[in-house]
Amino acid sequence: MGIGGRAEVYNMEMAGLMMGVKLALRYTRDHPKITQIVFYVDNSAVARAIFDPKPCPGQLYAAKFHHKMTKFLDANKTHAIKVAWCLSHCNIKGNDRADELAKEATQLAWNAPIGTSRAFALL
Repeated sequence: MGIGGRAEVYNMEMAGLMMGVKLALRYTRDHPKITQIVFYVDNSAVARAIFDPKPCPGQLYAAKFHHKMTKFLDANKTHAIKVAWCLSHCNIKGNDRADELAKEATQLAWNAPIGTSRAFALL
């Protein structure tokens, strides 16, 4: 998806987590034995911000992530979600490609499924 030329890779990484939780929850509905979801991100600021409700870049994505995550956690007391930081550019399969896609998304025309990003709105 495109997030517009004024956005930063950070915004797309936040969007990626929001989209990832959406897809993961869809998968867990078909596979109810799954009780834990782990997301790995190579941006420590994104890993911290995804749980922070205060105004910040990517806030809309964090709010959507939190809403969807809470539904999963509330559905069963054995459910758990973790967002973990991982090293970037250290031969982790798919990591470099994910970074490339996030960078490309900042150059595509806006077609995100939710409202505009703070970075996009400021200009």
